[in-house]
Amino acid sequence: MSSSSYAVEVSDGIPCQDPGPPDALPAASAPPLHRSHSHHLHGRAARAMEAAMRVLIMATSSLPALDAEMVEILADAAAEGGFEAETMAEPQDLCSALYRDPDAMGVIWTDSAGIASMICGNWRQAAVKNILFVLLVPVANPATIVEEINRRIQILGYGADDVQPAPIDKLEFIARLAALARRDRGASTERLVKLPSDAIFDPVRGTVAHPGGTVLLTQREASVLELLALRQGTIVSKDMVMNFIYQGRDEPQQKIIDVLVCKIRTKLHAPLGGVDVIQTVWGRGYQFVQEGFQPVLTDSRTRVAG
Repeated sequence: MSSSSYAVEVSDGIPCQDPGPPDALPAASAPPLHRSHSHHLHGRAARAMEAAMRVLIMATSSLPALDAEMVEILADAAAEGGFEAETMAEPQDLCSALYRDPDAMGVIWTDSAGIASMICGNWRQAAVKNILFVLLVPVANPATIVEEINRRIQILGYGADDVQPAPIDKLEFIARLAALARRDRGASTERLVKLPSDAIFDPVRGTVAHPGGTVLLTQREASVLELLALRQGTIVSKDMVMNFIYQGRDEPQQKIIDVLVCKIRTKLHAPLGGVDVIQTVWGRGYQFVQEGFQPVLTDSRTRVAG
């Protein structure tokens, strides 16, 4: 696959900065994954929970012929570790598969920090919240060690959950997959937010489950409620909400925050038994009230400030 296709806008209409030509592969021809001489995979029984996770693997580099070989090597290693490994040929295929399966993990092997950053950044903007694990081939003869560190930091800053230099030992690759799987599954449960009337908000899936069914929030609505819940007990300004949702990109007017809060309240009014969890602090922002409160209404059923 040609890397030049990334130098333009990508899906969802999100503009991307041209990362320039991909970094050159090292002159050495060592395979990006070391095949370990040891055949004993320590801790196999302890990885039982992680074993069921799907691992979707893609390679994109300046050498397309090598990409096909690398995804097979990585898939074999993941399968040997007990994961359900699948290979993907194109970024859009991997993105779609991850979006359809929020519990799957994406692995990207590449020789370009620019392309990896663009992929991770755009997928995060497109609400892909899966684990993203990047294996980055170092540049040939870097000027300093710091240069390579900065390349990995750049990718992490664009949304990757882990970035490791390639080649990587097979056992370490499997161990890191298992560690990421444990972290994700633990965090998924920990991030659930209890709401009144036995309702549960899942910020990852953007849903509010309650005894009568499930309410689906839009991506932006879920992000607003997630931020307020994370900052429980403090007043969150509209500026903070704007930064959390839009990250300084394509920001609309701040009035959009009032609109999103209004839509959240409307969707959750009946499921939460008529109580509210978002309190308006006039002139300052919003505050999350986990136990809920009864909003004050006028005789015409118009909400009073607060």
